[in-house]
Amino acid sequence: MKLAEDVDLEWIAENCNGYVGADLAQLCTEAAMLCIREKADIIDYDADKLPDGMLDNMKVTMQNFRDALKACNPSTLRDTIVEIPTTKWADIGGLEDIKKQLKEMIQYPI
Repeated sequence: MKLAEDVDLEWIAENCNGYVGADLAQLCTEAAMLCIREKADIIDYDADKLPDGMLDNMKVTMQNFRDALKACNPSTLRDTIVEIPTTKWADIGGLEDIKKQLKEMIQYPI
């Protein structure tokens, strides 16, 4: 894959916390596909081959990687999704003193 001069591999590495090798491969593939989609309007699909020099001019940019990061999620962090329960105070029977203490310690300060 040809990279544009603006690609900052250190920035990409810093922003890929939790990514494994397969995730990085997916990120690179997605960035390359975004680069190809940008050039899709100038490709003649009826021609037998691409125009001379077209592949030399196609370079994956930093913006392609930024956009690809939005679409790719790290495998190691997928299990840390927080689920907010739908349980309300009225669903909890009894324990009025404990519910009052929890509300005063946690809910009121928020």
